[in-house]
Amino acid sequence: MIRKTVAHHGRPPSLREIAGQMKISGHRAVQKHLAALERKGYLRKGAGARGLEVIGQAFGRTIPILGEVAAGKPVLAEENRLGALLVDPALAPWKDAFLLKIKGESMKDAGILDGDMVLVKPQPGADPGEIVVAMAEGEATVKRLVKQKNRLLLKPENPAFDVIPISEEDGSFRILGKVMGVFRLPGI
Repeated sequence: MIRKTVAHHGRPPSLREIAGQMKISGHRAVQKHLAALERKGYLRKGAGARGLEVIGQAFGRTIPILGEVAAGKPVLAEENRLGALLVDPALAPWKDAFLLKIKGESMKDAGILDGDMVLVKPQPGADPGEIVVAMAEGEATVKRLVKQKNRLLLKPENPAFDVIPISEEDGSFRILGKVMGVFRLPGI
């Protein structure tokens, strides 16, 4: 319960929250349980009402890596879970945040390289200028969303790649989410 609270809220639970979640009556009973966990080496109590630290547990929130997405020509992005990454909850506070592994070099001038992981905040829309994960005709790609006159464009950040025009009437176009960060991890 303490691990889940830290992972979801970025802070340990209070004694009252522990009592309520664990259906324990009284703060004294919670304190006894916490003291037993501390004696056994599972928990460290610090100062303050929320001064609890689970020992041997990495701090963070697990974000799933749902597959690969092109940063080049669009390719089908199958939700193929490749694993997960433990990140600080402050970096990804959105429900259903996910990571995608980048394939290609079309976003290199924006600092997104082949093999990087992009952190995506799921949302159906974005403002012009934002970097998005978008679906067009059943294929997914990471590009900068640009509005030009009455058209949307998916613009690469590498002059060697072409802009992808999207018509407003294109029923197959949709934004899956906004890119909120980039992780460059060796060997993943």
